[in-house]
Amino acid sequence: MLALDIVIIGWLAVLTYVTLRKNYIFAKKVKNKRNLKSKRYIIFELLVDEKDRDKVDQNSINAAVKGAVKELLGKMWLEISDPKVIFFDKRSLKGIISTNRAGYKAVIASLPFAKEINGAKALIVTIRTTGSFKRAKKIMNM
Repeated sequence: MLALDIVIIGWLAVLTYVTLRKNYIFAKKVKNKRNLKSKRYIIFELLVDEKDRDKVDQNSINAAVKGAVKELLGKMWLEISDPKVIFFDKRSLKGIISTNRAGYKAVIASLPFAKEINGAKALIVTIRTTGSFKRAKKIMNM
């Protein structure tokens, strides 16, 4: 029984070391200023009921996206990714979220957590990610 406990403790120590080492390497990548300066644009579509369409606007979507990132990954990743809804078309319910290269995957992963916007049940679906605003507008057919 004692040998089994020692093996389990050793295995947990190895897993802890590997996990911490992996997180440290990723934290070193984020310190690269190039990743924080270059922008990524996430084109999204909002799925919401017809009766709740008028409740949704750009500021409420922005607050919901920031809340979702904070809920999933915490304040640190909210500061790193710095997501902003820079464009939203109420007719087609499509928009563009601006973020940086270090945090765009975190923003995409947290979008399903934005389940309610201004009291309206909604779902934010990612269409595509691009590196330029001009290309993002072209994808949205603007």
